[in-house]
This record gives sequence, C-alpha cells and structure tokens, in this order.
Amino acid sequence: MFPRQNGHPGDAEGVTSAGNGETVPAPRVPAVLKAFKLLETISLSDKPLGVSELSRQLQMGKSTVHGLVTTLEALGVLEAVNGSKRYLLGPRLSALCARGGNQADLRQVARPALERLAAATEQTSFLGVPADGHVTILDIVHGRPTLSISAPVGSSIPLLAGAVGKVVLASWDPIRRRSFLKETNLPAFTPAAIVNTTDYEQAVAETISRGAAIDLDEYVDGIRAAAAPVTGPQHQLVAVLWVAGFARHIDEQRLEVIAAEVKREAAEISGRLGVNT
Repeated sequence: MFPRQNGHPGDAEGVTSAGNGETVPAPRVPAVLKAFKLLETISLSDKPLGVSELSRQLQMGKSTVHGLVTTLEALGVLEAVNGSKRYLLGPRLSALCARGGNQADLRQVARPALERLAAATEQTSFLGVPADGHVTILDIVHGRPTLSISAPVGSSIPLLAGAVGKVVLASWDPIRRRSFLKETNLPAFTPAAIVNTTDYEQAVAETISRGAAIDLDEYVDGIRAAAAPVTGPQHQLVAVLWVAGFARHIDEQRLEVIAAEVKREAAEISGRLGVNT
C-alpha cells in the first residue's frame, strides 16, 4: 500500500538540487517522516507488527514508536489485531488510499449508490468512516419525505450507534470484539437499545449472517436504520453505508427490504474499490 519509490540518491539523504550543481537540505518534519516510515513498514510486512518489532526495524526508541502507534490507532489509520498490541493498516487509511491515480475518491465512488438508495427507499442515505471511537459522516443524500433525517457532512455519531455500530463490530476479529464488549458499558441511547453483552453479540452474529444490520429505535427513539459494510482491496472495513428514516415510514418488513438494498449497494461500492464480491 505504501510502495517503495525509486528516486535520486540525494533524495534518500534528504537533499535537493539547488539548480547550480549544489545541494541543499530538503525540508522535513521529523514526526511526519517517522510516521510515514512506520506506516510503510507495516504495509510491507506479511504479518501484524508490535511496538518492539517496529522499534527494531525502524531503529527508533520504543517510546517514540508507542506514541506514533497510539496516535495513529486513535485516528483509525492503524488497527490492533485480535485485541492485541500488534497492528495492521486501519480503515481510515484504506478510505484515503481508495483515492489515487485516476480513481475517484470514496465519496465520488459511493455517491451513485447513495442516490439510488435515497430514491429507492425514499429515506436518507449516509456514508461514514469509523475512527477514534466514532463514525464520521462523509456524505448524505436525502429521500423524498419532507421531514427526512439529516446530519451535517463531517459530523460524527458514536461508534456503537444502532445498526452502524453492529456493522463496525462485525468487521472485527472475534477476540477483539469479545474483549471490547467485556470492557465496555453498552450505551442505553433509548429504551430499545441493546445493553446486554450477550444480546449484542447475538445481534452482531445476525449482522454477519445477514450481511447487514438493522436498528429498531435503538439509537434514536422513533428512528429506524439499516447498514452494511463497504470493504477495500484487503477486505478491511473502509466505510459504513446506511439508510435511516422515521419509524412511521418504515415498518419491520420494510426495514428488512431496505437492509437488502443497502447490502447490495455496499457490495457494489466495494467492487468498485477493487473487491471481488
């Protein structure tokens, strides 16, 4: 994902040509350089790497590596595997890397699917990226109802918000998921919210089986939603696609139909990002 670049020997040493045969130091921000080298090392590894391994390979102090890793993990750029302290590239980076060359960015790739969902369901469709304990909304398309659900692009919802949260946790390794649920008090957003760990694990299992998640007034009272995962070339979660609307417009049977539509459109986006579905 971070291929090594061929360049001039001077570039590798942090120098550039002044145009008169002389060389001058290339401007650098040390922290940025270290973070890039760390990401490059992880991307080129055939296995997840821990702080000690990264410190040895990068010849950096463990405290420096730990600081970089924890910051990048909080941003969603790195992701811990199996609840351990060994890391792979995370979903936020996958979303950024979906942009490059002649490829459109994730929003442009997903926009037609959002528009089709909004038209087909007459509800509001959303695209969001999980990172740092929340999901940031990248794009939104409104359906037909006058009083449709809305949220500003760039705003965030909690990581465990309704159907979206189930999709995020369904993408995790079972060990990481169990560890997280064991250590986390599930939020009681509404009276219908799932706050029992066993029940939540069952809901995640149903999400995996169905390929999509549903929310019956669990995040906001009177609002229902269906969500599905958008995955990148490495089959990592890149984003979440969902549709939300008022309960008066969506009975349970209709919600199941919407879930199937969201699943289909999420798979279409994933395919355009290079995943065989």
